[in-house]
Amino acid sequence: MSLILCYFGNNGAIILGDRREMFFRGNEEKRKELEELLYSGEIKSEEELRRKAEELGVKIIIEDKRRKVWKIKNVVVGEVRSLGLDAKRRRVYATKRKAKILEILNDQIIGEKNLEGFSIIIFSNKFIKEEINKYLKEYYRVLPMKRIDEVEEIFKEIYKKVSWHPTLSEEFDVEKTDKEEEDFERVIEEDVKKLFEYREELKKKLVDFGKVMDIVNRIVKNGEIGEVKNGKLHLFDGYIAVDSIKPNPKTYKVIDIEGAEDGDIIVIENGEMKVKGKDKKVNTNYIIIKSW
Repeated sequence: MSLILCYFGNNGAIILGDRREMFFRGNEEKRKELEELLYSGEIKSEEELRRKAEELGVKIIIEDKRRKVWKIKNVVVGEVRSLGLDAKRRRVYATKRKAKILEILNDQIIGEKNLEGFSIIIFSNKFIKEEINKYLKEYYRVLPMKRIDEVEEIFKEIYKKVSWHPTLSEEFDVEKTDKEEEDFERVIEEDVKKLFEYREELKKKLVDFGKVMDIVNRIVKNGEIGEVKNGKLHLFDGYIAVDSIKPNPKTYKVIDIEGAEDGDIIVIENGEMKVKGKDKKVNTNYIIIKSW
């Protein structure tokens, strides 16, 4: 879980986000046990987290590279996400005097909440929320009366007080504005549209990658593949030739070949193409694979 800390009011809007991403691999029950200890605040440091993960047999990957907040015109944006079989995202968009929270599942908005006036929004686990609220109590009523630069300094000080927790990175990012975005709803609409377009492109790339890997896995390493007739290699049933390894290659049953004579049976041995019964290599510009 990440931390997104957002404020909006008559003085503007500001958002702060950490950079940490954590990935757990291992037995599901053990992962849940580790996450409960982590998000309850019982685990006090990254070293303790790694030690406990090792005890439970859970592999943990920690990265501090993801920027979770950004700015579009006079709108500050923050996102927390969970990627698995489904992609779950929670986003907050804020400008002077108003904000919107979106719940996004894969390619669909499944919930939204509009806020006006002034408020503080926190996306994080229960423990971090409680810790931040302790420090915010003394500032809550005065934030609307401060310049947005002063609110930024308060947010930075609060973050330093909770950044010891292993779910948070040492470094963080901040975006702010002291202006109201007139096209607030349009900015949100276009930003979500970009997300969905990105996901669609990603799905296409994954499909293409799957096709390429299927071709790679079908490349023939050993076996009789065809006979030379009229100066060309005629492939046996069960084999086809492709011009390249790509998602949708051209396929052939009869191809040009060099170094063979009519009547030769062509074999592939340990990835090398030869004339059967002769230690004679032959060449072609095509790749032989098992047919679909």
